[in-house]
Order: sequence, then structure tokens, then C-alpha cells
Amino acid sequence: MFPIYICEDNLIQLSHFEKIIKNYILIEELDMDVVCASSDPKKILKVQEKFCAPGLYFLDIELNSDMDGFALAEKIRKKDPRGFIVFITTHSELVYISFEKQVEAMDYILKDQPDQLPARMTLCIQKALERYASIDNKVHKTLSIKIGSHNIFVPVEEIYCIKSSNYKHKLLVLSNESVYECYGTLREMVKRLDDSFFLCHKSCIVNLQYILEIDKDNLYIKLKNGQTCPFSVRSYSTMKKRMQEYFN
Repeated sequence: MFPIYICEDNLIQLSHFEKIIKNYILIEELDMDVVCASSDPKKILKVQEKFCAPGLYFLDIELNSDMDGFALAEKIRKKDPRGFIVFITTHSELVYISFEKQVEAMDYILKDQPDQLPARMTLCIQKALERYASIDNKVHKTLSIKIGSHNIFVPVEEIYCIKSSNYKHKLLVLSNESVYECYGTLREMVKRLDDSFFLCHKSCIVNLQYILEIDKDNLYIKLKNGQTCPFSVRSYSTMKKRMQEYFN
């Protein structure tokens, strides 16, 4: 689940922003939620401690507190260096300060353009999700899979293997948290993954970092979680080479 935070000292605007975001999440059926909407920056930081995944932060700059939006963003960055920060403000002249503070804001939305607010906020959500799910995200790589009408983001480092399901055109994604069933093919899936994954058999993709043992006689791989995966004779030498390259 992708967490979203909102910090705004105007309670009417806070409620309005939260409604825009929650409606969009509901309509698009996204695997995300507003985990904290508050006028208190300290509460944002307290809730943030509960989540290890990067988040999306909509922050007012003037917060009527001993901590303004820039100071809050700096503290957020210490815990969440790859999070996505969006400033919502009435003061466009303050934008340059974020560059001085080096908080790497993803966007700036002006409150004096209320008609554009919903579109700008939902665009930020779309961009954050795209970057979060991107294979180029070297800090928190995730695999986006569609289950029914929902998009689920599975951390790549938690995936042990991906196998063909008993149902045609369906796959089983096995992670240390759960087993997900989705539509797709192994050849399509392996293209979306990084070099830690290898198509070892026509029915299985294995995560090289979780291989515990390779039984060449019986043509199976034992994984660290106790799972086993088949491999083909043809793939054996390539798999060994890929493992050496990966761990080196």
C-alpha cells in the first residue's frame, strides 16, 4: 500500500484536499490510502515512522506552527529520502526556497488557482505511482500487478519466484508476504524485472538471490523459504553464469 500524507493548517482546505485524493483513489481503485491528514506537522512525522515504504506528501508551506512546510519536508527527507513531496501554497515567490533547502519537491501547486487543484493533485498521484512502480527505481523497486480491478505494488526484493498457474494465462507471484495470482505470461513478466530474476523453466522465473541449492540430477532449485522451482537442462549453464555475474 502506497501511503499519502496531507499537512494543511486550514481545516476546510485540509478536508477538501483529502476528499479530492480519496475520491480519486476510490474511482481508480488504487492500492494507496491517505494515512494522515493533519494540521500538525509533528503528527505527520509520527505517522510516517510506521511506514517503511516511500510516500507522497502534500504540504502547505505556512503551517501556523513552530515548523513550516520546508522544515517539515527536511525532516521527512531524513526518514524517506525517495518520497514524493508536493508543496501547496499561496506564495509562488517561496518556491525558490525549496531549491535552497534541497528537499527535491516533485511539484508546486498554487491555491489561488482552485479550479486546477483537483487535476494537479491527481496528476501528482499518477506521477508518483509511475515512479514508485518503475523498474528504474533503484531504492524501492516494485512490481505492479493487476488483480481484478486493483493495481497491487509488490516489492521486488520480496519476490521469491513467479510460476505458471493451473489456470491458462495466469501467473502466481510468490513473495514472503503472500501469493498473488494475476494474468500474464512469464516471458512478458521477466522483461519487467531486473537482472536478479531468471527464466529457469518454461513454467518458472526464479529470484537468484533466494537460491539455496541447485539439484542438477533432479532438475530442481531449492529456495531459502523452502519453495522449489524446476529448471531445464538447457538453462543450467546460463543460470550458473547469471548467478556468478549477479553476486559479483
